[in-house]
Amino acid sequence: MGSMGTTRERKSSRSGQETRDRIIDAALETVRVEGLVGTSARAIARTGDFNQALVFYHFGSIEELLLAALQRANDRRVERFRDRLSSVDSLLGLVEIAEDLHGNIDDPDHPALVAIVAGWSTNSDVGQRILETLRPWDEMVEAALRRSLADTPFSQIVPTKDLAHAIAAMFLGIELMSRLDRDDARTDSLFTSLSGAARLAAPILESMRADETR
Repeated sequence: MGSMGTTRERKSSRSGQETRDRIIDAALETVRVEGLVGTSARAIARTGDFNQALVFYHFGSIEELLLAALQRANDRRVERFRDRLSSVDSLLGLVEIAEDLHGNIDDPDHPALVAIVAGWSTNSDVGQRILETLRPWDEMVEAALRRSLADTPFSQIVPTKDLAHAIAAMFLGIELMSRLDRDDARTDSLFTSLSGAARLAAPILESMRADETR
C-alpha cells in the first residue's frame, strides 16, 4: 500500500505541475494578446481552454498567477542570455546584448514580461517581489562590469553593484518606453549613442589596464 500510495502521489504531483504550467502559459499568451488590462481569469481560461476555477485553485489570485508568469518568462530569458553575459568583458558587449534583447522580436515572453512589470509595480509588496524576480539581471550585469573594469583604477572606486542595478533598470526602462513610443528610430539612435560611448571608453580602459600592469 505504501508503494502504491507513493506512486499515486507522484502522479498527482506531476499532473498538478502540468496543470500549473498550462495555466501559466495561458496567462503569458493572454497578456501578450490582450494586454494586462484584458487579462482576467475568464480570458486566461478561454485562452487555455480550461475552467477558470483552476486559476484560483492553483494560484489563489490573478496577482499570484501573473507573478508566477513573470518568473517563468524571466527565467527563460535569463537562460537564453546567460552564456553570453557570463563571457562579456567589455562595456560594448553589454550594450550589444541589451540591443539584442530589445530587438529579439521572436521572443514570445517579451511583451508579457514588460507588460506585467509596467502594470503591477505600483503596489509596494508586488514591486519588491518583481525586483527579486529580476535580480539575476543585476547579478549578471555586475559580474560583467567587474570583468570590464578589471585591472583598472575604476575597479576599486566604481560601485559596481549600484551601477549594475542602474544599467539593468535603464535597459528595462528602454523596453517600457518603447512600448509607449513605437518610433524605432529613436530607440535605434539611443543604442547607437551607447555603442559609441562604449567604443570611446574601450581604449581609455585598455590604457589604464596597461598602466596598472607595468
